[in-house]
Amino acid sequence: MSGMRVLDVDERGRLLTAATDGDQSRLVETEPGGKSRELAVVSNLTRAAYLPEERTAVVQHGSPAMLSLLGPNGKMAPLVGAPDHDTELLGVLPGRIVYRANRRHRLLYTVVIRNVLVGEEQAVYDRGGAVLEAAASANSRHIAIRLPRKLQLVDTMPVTEDDHVRLISVEPGEGSGHVDLMWHPDSQRLLATAVTDSTATVERWNVADQEWTTLVGDLPPDARAVLAPDARRIAVVSSAGVGFYEAEKGRFLRAAQLPSPGTPLWTPDSRQVVTVSEGRITAVVAESGSVRALTP
Repeated sequence: MSGMRVLDVDERGRLLTAATDGDQSRLVETEPGGKSRELAVVSNLTRAAYLPEERTAVVQHGSPAMLSLLGPNGKMAPLVGAPDHDTELLGVLPGRIVYRANRRHRLLYTVVIRNVLVGEEQAVYDRGGAVLEAAASANSRHIAIRLPRKLQLVDTMPVTEDDHVRLISVEPGEGSGHVDLMWHPDSQRLLATAVTDSTATVERWNVADQEWTTLVGDLPPDARAVLAPDARRIAVVSSAGVGFYEAEKGRFLRAAQLPSPGTPLWTPDSRQVVTVSEGRITAVVAESGSVRALTP
């Protein structure tokens, strides 16, 4: 795999990017003013994300995959992982990470929340299965976990053990179903892109009534939706460009044409989406749809 990727944007607008050539990736941090510096070179990079409100990033790299902490000085420190199984990053929370590990069997994953500072861990899901994706709510109360054939809700503070894991939906598998899971800041509503072979829709699931609501329909199958941090807008990125929608009802707002955009990231102030288009890091302003290149 080669090329440029935007991995994350921190609260001050710093970009964490990766320039990959073969199995080697250069991790670069770019300040809002455009000044860049290389932080580290890692092998088999999969993803990286800043810890909220910190300059430290969590990096998934290596084979088998492991997690390391990357400081602002460029120093890498092992966080969690072992040479006999994969340890893969699923998400970040203030001072914590969510990861999956297949310690028992290569297809049986446990989902764990780990305190980065003290190392304390809580296994929130240990029923096995090939966990494909997980998203933890801001208050850590709810975790949505996608398996090949079902989407489940894990309640970390259930009234009874029977309430610990509940079925959200049966999934079709084989590359279809609900993907790109994201919680609203209220920790009560889950956003997802529902993908089939021919179309995609943006849907929201409510914990209280346990029902799906379709917000945006009739999208191309390569479309992916990302909720803004303030939950006011949804950015939908596809090969056609970037579209912005009102998050509560799914009303279309505006669109920006952008050739072959990559995975989008909202800036923490919810004002723009950052992505890679034709090898350049590009920002799209949500309020106007205007596009500007951040790199030459």
